[in-house]
Amino acid sequence: MCRKLVCSIFCVLALLTASAYADLVHHWKFDGNTNDSVGTWHGTGGIGFAPGIIGQAATFDGTAASDITFTFNTTGLKNITVAFWMKLAPTWVPTRAGLGRIMGSADNFEVVLGTSAGGDGLIANNFYMGGGNYPTSTTVPTPDTWYHVALTSSLSTAGGTGRGEVWINGVLEAFSDTEAGEDWVSGTFAFGQRPGAGGYRFPGLLDDVRIYNEVLSQEEIKSVMEGVPTKAHEPSPADGARGVPLNPVLSWKTGVDPADPNVPNPAITGHNLWLSIAYDPMNPPAAPDWKDPRVQIIQIPADTNPADGKVDPMASYSPAALQRDALYFWIVDESLGAAHPRDWDNIIQGSEWSFETLTSGPEVNAGSSIVTWLEEGITTVGLNGTVTDATGDVTTILWSVVASPFGSTVNIANKSIAATTTTLNKTGRYVLELYAKDAAQNEDSDLMEINVYVNSCEAAKNNPKGYTALPYDFNNDCRVDFIDFAMFAAAWLQDGSLTQDVLYDPGTVFLPPVVQFTNPLNSSTVSGQVTINAIAYDPAVGTSDGDGMEGPGSVFFEVISSLGTVLATQNENTATFDMTWNTANTDPAAGPVFPNGVYTIRVTATSDAGYQTIVEISITVNNL
Repeated sequence: MCRKLVCSIFCVLALLTASAYADLVHHWKFDGNTNDSVGTWHGTGGIGFAPGIIGQAATFDGTAASDITFTFNTTGLKNITVAFWMKLAPTWVPTRAGLGRIMGSADNFEVVLGTSAGGDGLIANNFYMGGGNYPTSTTVPTPDTWYHVALTSSLSTAGGTGRGEVWINGVLEAFSDTEAGEDWVSGTFAFGQRPGAGGYRFPGLLDDVRIYNEVLSQEEIKSVMEGVPTKAHEPSPADGARGVPLNPVLSWKTGVDPADPNVPNPAITGHNLWLSIAYDPMNPPAAPDWKDPRVQIIQIPADTNPADGKVDPMASYSPAALQRDALYFWIVDESLGAAHPRDWDNIIQGSEWSFETLTSGPEVNAGSSIVTWLEEGITTVGLNGTVTDATGDVTTILWSVVASPFGSTVNIANKSIAATTTTLNKTGRYVLELYAKDAAQNEDSDLMEINVYVNSCEAAKNNPKGYTALPYDFNNDCRVDFIDFAMFAAAWLQDGSLTQDVLYDPGTVFLPPVVQFTNPLNSSTVSGQVTINAIAYDPAVGTSDGDGMEGPGSVFFEVISSLGTVLATQNENTATFDMTWNTANTDPAAGPVFPNGVYTIRVTATSDAGYQTIVEISITVNNL
């Protein structure tokens, strides 16, 4: 877009106004269709296509059947450039009487072919002119020959200069300084004619019709005609890019030499990078405010290695401290020895580009996998999911079942919160998904797995952390009882290596401690201050020595989170064995803070002989 600055007589350096850079707002390529590839002014009608100057071109036979029409309005087009390629039919007669129209909508919004004076086939610019004294080309088009036409107009009643120009093949052939003063708002626009006008229709080919929202310079018109990017181009990140990192490298290609498009323009001495303030991408501005004092203007040399005397084909800059989830605009002007970034007479003004930085989408953690077992046909476990979002604009949280055993029922207490509980009624593997979405439609999800077994023993044996059977638990049923003794005795009696001459001395036999929770019970829900009680004793000694363990013995209590983190411990050497746990603590200085959820209580009993028994229960903390 082309910015123009008006400076006060009393303060030459004061920046008063700035209009936008020129953007291509409508483009008809006519490559097999009549669509507007940039805007929404898609045409209807037409009779076909033929080889054009770029790809294909639309064919017009001078009849109504070949007209291509669409509805339009001139909002944002009070400064305008209309550029196109045209080729008149071989049968065209330049001296044909009367006026024809190549395209248009009304008497003050059209491209005229021919003049009222002689019908000599000249091309006239009647955009905002109102007829009469519009500028007219000096070239008479030769039939069956391609011409590039560019018409500019700046509507004076909308703050423009009133100037209109006619460019043929990149050369200014005619202009009128003050005639562009009659506005046109909207209507039906047509290629091949002007709706409702007399005279004749255009016969021939039209290709690459473009409308810009500003008056292009001669260099820009030549760039359009020749397809030569004389200004900064090919930005990275690309125009309109989203998800750009907060520490990006902004890069671009230097404008090329019009005389040799294979090399950068040697007249370029530097790049002026304009970087806007951060805008809300959900409420973007109609146009960035380039007068804002917070706009950054960075001057970058065109030749980073002056010793080689060559302009660099590419340039870049790395801005610092970009905001997350923000919309930025940027422009790169090419300096031709400009005294300062607003020395517009010595600057090739660049296009306006934009990008959006990374959005702060939600981050979802469904929690660790769970191994549990049925009690009286059901099991209830805590789902300890978390959803975090830097901007705090999460709109949706949802638990769902991805997989479950046949015939099972999954009852999730509250599917719309991350930390909840679920009740299951069948053994097998369950897969649950936690999903979240924020106001910017950013999404994230995570899976967790629950494996349900028929009893605690089977659950223990399938614990992913591993399982070690109790000493003398020969039938692997997670307890040492008479059946294990019978199995041991049977194996011992069948040992053929023993004879009557061998006296077997088993020595001293030590058994592991016996541990049993008395409060709380497994799978119970607790709150506030809880006293954990356990009975532990050495079966070889019983409870006669007071502490229930052979020798001094010990019982070690642990409170473990669902992630496997040990949160609290207590060691006991004398009966009774208990631990006081304040689950409602909210003061980090007083100890760990325990959020609602599922916890494991582990007791490790160690006898004086060094044998250990480990028992765990699962409880749910729910402090309302």
